[in-house]
Amino acid sequence: MTGLPRKRGSADVNAPPPDAPRFQPPGILLKILVAVFSGGVAFALTSVATEGDGSGGLLWELLISVFIGGVTLVVQFMMDFDLRVRTMDARQSDHHARLDERMRQGFSQINEATELFGLVEASALRTDQVIRLVRYSTEIKETTVPIVHRFAETEINRLSLFLKELSDGGSVSYEGEDRDWLLALTQNVQRGLDATSLGTVDAGGRGFDRGFWHTDLGQRYLDLQREAVQKRGVHIRRVFIIDRSDLADDPLFLRMCRLQREAGIEVRLFDPTTAVGIPRSTMFDFVVFDGDISYESTPTSRLSEDERPVIVNTRLVLQADRVRERVRGFNALWDSARPVDP
Repeated sequence: MTGLPRKRGSADVNAPPPDAPRFQPPGILLKILVAVFSGGVAFALTSVATEGDGSGGLLWELLISVFIGGVTLVVQFMMDFDLRVRTMDARQSDHHARLDERMRQGFSQINEATELFGLVEASALRTDQVIRLVRYSTEIKETTVPIVHRFAETEINRLSLFLKELSDGGSVSYEGEDRDWLLALTQNVQRGLDATSLGTVDAGGRGFDRGFWHTDLGQRYLDLQREAVQKRGVHIRRVFIIDRSDLADDPLFLRMCRLQREAGIEVRLFDPTTAVGIPRSTMFDFVVFDGDISYESTPTSRLSEDERPVIVNTRLVLQADRVRERVRGFNALWDSARPVDP
């Protein structure tokens, strides 16, 4: 019944849905309506102007109204056409601008890639190894688990910084005891290896039974030195700097020296208490590879005699003058040291 009140919240079935699109007449229909309206207005004005002229006036009224309506329709189409042309020009200009920008970026990337490839070709490093590094880096996809992706980026940044410091020819530092640098340098040494070894660092506790040479790193280091002597003819010298005179007669120390000699390494013993004229600045742990690079480590002081000192940092020294200073210091130690009795 139409007289019943409508329930609150009920929808009118005849009402359009709230998000239904409103009716919009087509553009051509709107233009025709405007033209007809203009013709009608012209017809009315002409009728007033030619009132009383008979059938000839009616003919002029129709002609003028049709002419005005047609002109209005043509003007609308021309305005619409002009708007479309300007819109198309604007879109075309924007498209060309974006295309030019993309082409500039593409050529810039091509130029940069060409420049980098040229630098790789001119580099002293092997080209295939550098290209392999780049190729393997690109194989880490965005779908990789986040921690692997972040870890790879961290390693790439670390390697980039390491190569930058090496190319600068200064020094490279590593917090703590390094493993990879020592083994890689020993694996690639070609002419000579001169090393000092502090008894306080190599010995573990009160002897050499738990020292550096019994660790996994020490054993791999010794194996690589043996390989360098036997396969590449590398001349290796090592000076043990002891802090206690009784270590010279320690059976474990003598056994370790025999292992060194069996690997083809020349070994001597230096006792600071009996040396004269040797600066203490040369009595620290360092290794000179091929007379070109010095591998140096800085240990902490031992809190007790039962523990091996912790390595605070490791550094690679590449400055030619500082490396020559290390070579002179080692030669002075070597000349003042005495051979170890078998």
